[in-house]
Amino acid sequence: MAEELKKSATRAAGTKVRILTAAEHLFTARGFAGVTMREVARRSATNVASAHYHFGSKEGLVIEMLRHRIAPINAERLRLLDEAKHQSGGKPLEPIVIFTALLLPIGQAATGSKGPDSRFMQLVGRSFTEPASFLEKVHRRLFQELSDIFMVELRRSHPDAQEEDLFWNLHFVVATMLGALANHRRLAPFSGGLCKDKDVAEMIQRLIVFAAGGFASSIENIKPRSN
Repeated sequence: MAEELKKSATRAAGTKVRILTAAEHLFTARGFAGVTMREVARRSATNVASAHYHFGSKEGLVIEMLRHRIAPINAERLRLLDEAKHQSGGKPLEPIVIFTALLLPIGQAATGSKGPDSRFMQLVGRSFTEPASFLEKVHRRLFQELSDIFMVELRRSHPDAQEEDLFWNLHFVVATMLGALANHRRLAPFSGGLCKDKDVAEMIQRLIVFAAGGFASSIENIKPRSN
């Protein structure tokens, strides 16, 4: 009996992975509107009832697919941030340390064994084309807690900054990160071959320096607003 339950659980887990993989292919190519449970079932060699059983709805499936991809990245971000806080001995973290924790893990996720993970890059790029209502749900479920935690450290590192300015600058950093990943293939032709688009690690290191410097400089140079 126990052995049969174990086999059943293994089959169910395998089915879920196949469904998630199929959903990722469709979402990357067509966006949320282009994902259908019927096509997901066909590509995953299962049936619509099974897809609904495991994920409830198309929205539930797509958000779980994104969570499956993003959760390990967010976990590594929090690990790096906790490690940096421990090493700081309670002192506010420098911006470059905060943005290393935020940006380095996604760079690692975007790097495959043979260079950039094209599918992951395309998945990131898709984030620019989805309806705002869907992206708001994704943010609430997958990024809100992470954003809150990083904002605590940004407030500590810039105690005199206006709250509005911190949010604007963090928005610019995230948008720059997404744009750099989604458009990495433009780098080589844009630079006439001088910059190598396949070197994701170098791109992320440069992005960290750019983000940290730009964030701090902008805070310092924004003129106080009169009430």
